[in-house]
Amino acid sequence: MEFPAILRVYYRERRKGGEMLKKLSYLLSALVIAHITGVAPALAQDAYYKGKTIRFIINFTAGGPTDVFGRLIARFLPQHIPGNPAVVVQNMGGAGGVIGANYVYEIAKPDGLTVGIFSGMYLPQILGGSGVRYDLNNMPIIAGAAETSVVYIRADAGVVQPADLLKPAKPIVVGGFTRENNKDLGLRQALDLLGVSYRYVTGYPGVAELRVAIQRGEINYTSESLTGYTTGGVLLVKEGTVIPLYQEGLLGPDGDIIRDPRSDLPSLKEVFRKVKGTDPSGTLWDAFKVSGGSRSMLRFIPAPPKTPANVVEILRKGFKGTFENPQFKAESERVLRFQLIPFVGEDAEKVNAAVFRAATGPAREALKNLTKE
Repeated sequence: MEFPAILRVYYRERRKGGEMLKKLSYLLSALVIAHITGVAPALAQDAYYKGKTIRFIINFTAGGPTDVFGRLIARFLPQHIPGNPAVVVQNMGGAGGVIGANYVYEIAKPDGLTVGIFSGMYLPQILGGSGVRYDLNNMPIIAGAAETSVVYIRADAGVVQPADLLKPAKPIVVGGFTRENNKDLGLRQALDLLGVSYRYVTGYPGVAELRVAIQRGEINYTSESLTGYTTGGVLLVKEGTVIPLYQEGLLGPDGDIIRDPRSDLPSLKEVFRKVKGTDPSGTLWDAFKVSGGSRSMLRFIPAPPKTPANVVEILRKGFKGTFENPQFKAESERVLRFQLIPFVGEDAEKVNAAVFRAATGPAREALKNLTKE
C-alpha cells in the first residue's frame, strides 16, 4: 500500500478506533521513519523487495566459474532478503568481462534490483584496458571472495611437473581473455619469471571456450579459478587431456604470495624456488604480486553507482546471511568441492582498497608494458 493510501485509510479508521487503528499506526510510523532517515525498518524492507526480482549480471559466459559461483548464490539469496524476492541470472560476457562490468556501471538502474557478479576486473581498470568505462571504486561493494587459480597444460606437451616447462616437448601456447586480464597476465608473468618462451593467443570469451580450445589443441597452456578447476577443469585431468602444474596463490598478510589452502598444488613461489633454487624477486615478481592481490577478491559483487545506502545494506545482510547459511555451505562443498572465503561490506571495501594500493609504481608499469608485448 502506498504512503498516501495509508494516510487515507488511517484517518478513516481513526474515527472508528479499535485494533485496525493500532496496526495502521504502526505501519504509518514505520514508513515515516524509513522516509525521513533512509534506514528502512524490517517492515519497510519487506515492502521494498516483496514481489520484485533481483537480476544478477554475470560478466562471463554460461558454464564458466563465475556463472557457477553466481548461480549457487542465486539459489539461496532470496531467503535472506526481506520480502523474499526472486533472483534471476543473466550472462553478459565478452571483452574479458568488461562488457558486463560496463553495463552495471553505466546502464543498470540504481534501484537495488541489479547486482554485478564479476571476476577479474581489477587489472583491466588499473591498466586502462581497452573499452573500460567502469570504476570499481565508484560502485557500492556488496561482497567479494578470494580464490586462487590453477594452471594446467595439455598432456601431450611433454610437461609432467613444473620443472619440465624449461624443456617442453612442444612449444607452449598460452590461451586467455584479453591482454589486461588477470588470467593472461598471471600466466605470462609466471613463464617470463621462469625464463620459458611461449606463443600467446587471447580473445576467448570465457572459460568454457578455453576448455574447448585446449581439447582441440589450439592452445595447450591456461588457467582456471579454483571454482572452474573443481567443477570442470578436473574432468580434463581425469580424462588425461591436461596435467595440473601449480596454483597462482593469494596475496598474504605480509605482502607476499602464499598458497591457497584449499588446493594441494604448490604456489608459483614454491615452484620457482624448486626450479631456480632461490626465491623470486624484482619488479616482475612485484607485478605478479599485484595479480595475486586481485585474486584476493577475484569475485567482486557490486551494485550500480548511486544505489541508495539503505538498499545496499539490505543486500549486504542478505549476502552475509547466504554465506553463513549451513545449507549453502553444504551445497558449496558438494558443487565446488571447497568452502568460500568471502568478504562482505566494510571487509570487502578494505580488501578492495588494498588491491588498488598495491598496484602502483614500477610493478604497475611492468604490467602495462607486458600488455603491449
